[in-house]
Amino acid sequence: MNLIDCSYFYTGPLAIENAKATDDLDNNAYAVQEAINGYIEHYQEEFLDKMVGEAVAAQVEYHLAAVEAYELALANADDGDVVEPYADDDAEDLCERLRKPFAHYIYFKMVGDCNQTMTVTGLMRIKSANDNQPPRQRMVSVWNHMVELNRKFVKWAETSDYEVFYHVSMVTPINQFNI
Repeated sequence: MNLIDCSYFYTGPLAIENAKATDDLDNNAYAVQEAINGYIEHYQEEFLDKMVGEAVAAQVEYHLAAVEAYELALANADDGDVVEPYADDDAEDLCERLRKPFAHYIYFKMVGDCNQTMTVTGLMRIKSANDNQPPRQRMVSVWNHMVELNRKFVKWAETSDYEVFYHVSMVTPINQFNI
């Protein structure tokens, strides 16, 4: 199970064009959700390691797996079957505090990658009927908002029972020159 899903990118400041529920009639929604899910799956471990450290990241992963197993058991249960409930309020609170910053992290990674495509001869700017602007300003804004959320998380973590170890880059703002 992932910390976030595609719904974080449907509307608002992190909106991605054509990111919408797949029950929408737009066939492109499936491809967009697949791309977003790929980024979420690829960067979740990296984000958790950088934001909370390996030990707490393992606790988050365990909690997410337990929630997924419970939901799967509940969905597959026949009438009359007893499914042991799973609840860990502390772990869920931890996950909830990490979701928005993680969505910003994913958006930052996607915007940086999606402005170009790899070919055998090198990186090429994606051609588009719509004129596009370099993503630097948007990326800086999203990163710096994530930093604000991460700093709030760190303040909370200092008073919690979790021994959080974070990478300094996760709480350091950037400018368009990445310095």
